[in-house]
This record gives sequence, C-alpha cells and structure tokens, in this order.
Amino acid sequence: MGVIVVSNVKSPKVVLALDSFKGSLSSHEAVAAAAAGVRRVLQDAEILKIPVADGGEGTAQVLAEAASGSMHQVTCKDPLFRDIQCSFGLSKDRETAFIEVAASSGLTLVDPSLRDPLSTSSFGVGQQIKAALDLGARHFIICLGGSATVDGGAGLLEALGARFFKGSEQVKAIPKELTTATRIDASNLDYRLKEASFTVLCDVDNPLTGRDGAARIFGPQKGAGPEEIEFLDEFLTVLGSLYQETTGVAVLDKRHMGAAGGIPAALTAFFDAKIVSGIDFVLDFLNFDTKLLGANLVITGEGSLDHQSLRGKTPVGVCRRANLAGVPVVCIAGRVEPAPQLFLEAGFTAVFSICPGPMSLGEALEQAAELLAFQSENVASCFFATSRPSV
Repeated sequence: MGVIVVSNVKSPKVVLALDSFKGSLSSHEAVAAAAAGVRRVLQDAEILKIPVADGGEGTAQVLAEAASGSMHQVTCKDPLFRDIQCSFGLSKDRETAFIEVAASSGLTLVDPSLRDPLSTSSFGVGQQIKAALDLGARHFIICLGGSATVDGGAGLLEALGARFFKGSEQVKAIPKELTTATRIDASNLDYRLKEASFTVLCDVDNPLTGRDGAARIFGPQKGAGPEEIEFLDEFLTVLGSLYQETTGVAVLDKRHMGAAGGIPAALTAFFDAKIVSGIDFVLDFLNFDTKLLGANLVITGEGSLDHQSLRGKTPVGVCRRANLAGVPVVCIAGRVEPAPQLFLEAGFTAVFSICPGPMSLGEALEQAAELLAFQSENVASCFFATSRPSV
C-alpha cells in the first residue's frame, strides 16, 4: 500500500466510514460532509455512507440505528452525583441495550476545576443499565471511553444493588471511602441481572493496577496528582481483592480491566462480561465486510490520527478491513501526526488533514464540515482522475 492508483472507473463505489470529529461533527455529520464533497466530482458514483465508532462517543447511536432501534432518555447521576439527562440505545426488539459510559460518567461532564477521581462515581452507568432492564433488555453492549472515574466500577455495582461495608458500617462507593472497605454484599443485586449478558467494547489492554494500571495511566487526565495516583492504585488493589473474595473471579492480573477507570473489572467479576475490540465489534455489527464488496475506494477518518490511533481506533480498524478486501483506503482527519511512514506501514494509501493551512483550533472546529467536504472532493478528484465541469 501507499501509492495512489488513478482509476478510470466511470461509476465507482466509494465507501465512507468515518467516526466523529470530537467537538465539531458527529459520525453521521462527518459521512454526510464527505459524501457531499465526493458527489461534487463523482455524480454517478455509488456512495455508501457508514457512520462508525470504536466504543467511544457516538457508538450507542451507531449500534442502535444498525439494530433498527432507537435512543432512550433517562435521568441519572453524573460523576459528581448531580442529576442529568442521558441517553442509551435499544434494539428494535428491546432485547439489546447499548450503553455509553461517557453519557453518564464522562469526563466532559465535569468542569476541569471540579475533577476529583477520589470522589467521582460510575453510579450513572448502573442507572442506565437498570433503566434498560426495565424496558426488557437482557443483553448489554457497554461502550467504554471518556470516563471521569477511577472507581473500579463500584458505583455501577452500587446503583444495581450491591453494598460495600467496613465491618458493619456501610460505606459510599467512591474511592476515598472504599479504600477501607472489608466486604461486599451482593445479595441485593437486581435479580434480573441473572438473566443478563454483557459485552464490553474496549480498545486498551491496561490492567487494573500497577505501572500500566488505571490510576497511573488514566488518573492524571481525570484530575489525579502524584499522591492521588498512589492512593487510587492502592484502592483498586483493595477493590480487586474484594471482587475476587466476593465472586471467586480474579481481576487483578487480567488485561483490559483498567479501561474506563476499572469498570470492566466489576462487569467481569460479577457478570462474566466478555471483553472485545470496540472497532471490530462495531464493524462486524454493521456487516462492514459485505458492504466493502465491489468498492473502489474507502474514505475513513476522525478528529485526530496519531500513534494512539494504532491501538484500535476507528481509522486503523477500517483500514485493516479494507486491506484484507484489497480496497485502497484514505484517511482524512482533523489533525494528522507528521509520521507518514507510520501510517503507510499501517496500510493507508494516503492520509490528509482537513486543514488547508495555518488556522486556529476554533476555526477548524467551526468549519469542519466544509473542510472535510473539500478534502473529500480533492481525494475523489485525484483518485479517479475526474475532470471538473466548466463553470
């Protein structure tokens, strides 16, 4: 890969599989903008618009639409226990719920000046699950990413009926209280959870504790300083041990348990959750490989393309599938790390930023749709050697 091949296909098939551009475009808006640009120069093309996500923001809506379902609103607690309105997805048959951690426990819900992972909770995620249970859902797709918490999923469990104790005294399920907890009473967990199954979409493999654990790797972005990081790592060690004592399931040495502040640890220990790659799950759910058949070009993208993208973000996941199908793939992103060889080796035919020149972040966000359409137009024009109509 790495060489743009000029095509003489008169009516090409172009697949647009883009994630959201954070702060500016949803995945639906991104594919619409890209489609508008491609259509300017390929009037007869078959343009397949596929909004995608990798388990982060927007994933619930993408999956709910693919399941012919809908989004449902519920009142729940944000990370600081304030009432907010958030949404989760539900399949048409109401059997499957699509829950985004960020919708109720997201970092963007907490002003930077108020971020305190010793006090923030995933309680709202449990409330979303409970609301979906009320509507009949028994299979849960949990979309991780963007959480404000490092509570090991304790808040989620508390919302579903678990209780945490220090001796005979019940303690609140937040890190600064739970570090002295001695047992968990799971006898009052919602009885309907016995009928439920959980699939967790995860794009990182960090363990719960230690050098690469939830506290040390993700704590700083959630407001933790050096002392808080050490406190949180010790707390997660205590909590992981309590999870094992309560359920018999060891989570301290397992990969993936440190994602989203440790939420997978709670779901794995108490509900035997299955951990899967977010982007691969979404692409399979969308039947993406079949939609690639006969394609002449794939355009993918998201807000930023960098080293972190190679760990399982949308563009790289799409690229891998396109490579396997023998379809050239071009990535358009808001920001592109200047490491061309890295992305060529990953399988991209080419990568481009939507920014045509020096501009502020505010300008780029405000003009994102127009800039994405323009760059998509350029890609289509170059790739298919399209002559523009006379003005």
